[in-house]
Amino acid sequence: MILRILTFVFALCAMAEAARADDATFRACVDKAGADETALMRCSDERVTRANAAMDVAWKAALVDMPGEAAKKALAEEQAAWIAYREKSCLGFLSSDFPRNVGAVSFAVCRADVIAARTKYLKYLSDN
Repeated sequence: MILRILTFVFALCAMAEAARADDATFRACVDKAGADETALMRCSDERVTRANAAMDVAWKAALVDMPGEAAKKALAEEQAAWIAYREKSCLGFLSSDFPRNVGAVSFAVCRADVIAARTKYLKYLSDN
């Protein structure tokens, strides 16, 4: 019983820490969700969806700004390889080694950070 309580307290602390690393929308969603795993998963899915949407905008702008067809093809191949990486990133947080609520929040923070890094790179391509 004490172990379950300590695990729950640890989970709440970890969720709070992960939520601080994110945008206000995600923090508000996690705060409202509390320990409700279904609600936390929804918050996490929404955060990753927002990150992907921002990356898609940056991707389209970068592709348009490529100087020729060879550069566009190379960037498209790079993006395809990166998408394969994205789909494998942060999966450790979804393992059974983490409590589900901690894993859901940590996964979303990790995956969104991976996507944000790619978005920053794609924006850099458009800005030059």
